[in-house]
Amino acid sequence: MSQKSPQTSPKPLVSVFCMTYNQEATIAQAIEGVLAQKTDFSVELIVHDDASTDGTAAVVRDYIARFPQRIHGIFQTENQYHKANLWRQFLLPASRGDFIAVCEGDDFWTDPEKLQRQVDYMRAHPECSMCFHAVEQLGVDGATMTYRPLKESGTVAASTLVRRGGMFCPTVSLLFRRGVMASWPEFRVNADVYDYPAQVLAATMGTVQYIDRVMATYRFASAGSWTQQRARVTDVAHVDNETRWLQQFDAYTDGRFRQDVTFHMAHLWLSEYRKTHDKAAKTAAKGYIRQLFGKDKWVMRCLLAVIWVCGRHADRVWQLLKKGMFK
Repeated sequence: MSQKSPQTSPKPLVSVFCMTYNQEATIAQAIEGVLAQKTDFSVELIVHDDASTDGTAAVVRDYIARFPQRIHGIFQTENQYHKANLWRQFLLPASRGDFIAVCEGDDFWTDPEKLQRQVDYMRAHPECSMCFHAVEQLGVDGATMTYRPLKESGTVAASTLVRRGGMFCPTVSLLFRRGVMASWPEFRVNADVYDYPAQVLAATMGTVQYIDRVMATYRFASAGSWTQQRARVTDVAHVDNETRWLQQFDAYTDGRFRQDVTFHMAHLWLSEYRKTHDKAAKTAAKGYIRQLFGKDKWVMRCLLAVIWVCGRHADRVWQLLKKGMFK
């Protein structure tokens, strides 16, 4: 099923997970960003190649040959993306670090002090279970924009992470304690994505810290990325899956974040309705909106009205409203 390169280096403090598939053009930049890190601790990079059909695996093998103490590889002979949980089944068992960072094969780190800054904070704050930071977003057209989820560094409320969804914390910026990665409650096992369930789990296991410093670049919808691969599965299937595991998360946390979970599910189904104008999506969204109260209900009713009134122009108005309403 898979082939692994041997690990002979001393135990690292940080393990970096890099998942890649058909990213021959970008994988070297992802690896170089990790190798460029200046730290007072040991770092290992584990690259999981999911049976790429281009030259990605060859690039990874070349780096392993040059840096055998720092880079280890897992090479699948059959694509595992829709068959297995790659973090749980392959990357975590191969890792040895007390902290886990993530840099997928189409993204890259731009600040050589990224890991040192994040680890310094988490070592000084043992209550912190996850740390993330600002990034640059790079579109397929080459345009860039800075993404800052908050105006300044600080602790992020668990409720904010739940209601804002997986895009709130850029995956390329994440650093977890190993305990978060090693914990697999039912809701996380059943999720078809990796990052958002790990984020909300981290928020239940400790504090979450945001660093307002751009230290990485996230490529949006690039070749081989999750966004592109998701096109193989209908959006409805993904929204159904996210709804189910969020309901399991709600049960797991004894309803502590129920309003935030409901708000996010209403937003998920409204987003689907905006794209498809499917009646079932509209019915689902309205059902979750009815469970909300206060400002949350008003916000979602406004977004539903925007979709109904604006039709094909709804997306532009939607984005403008969200900028103000989701602060």
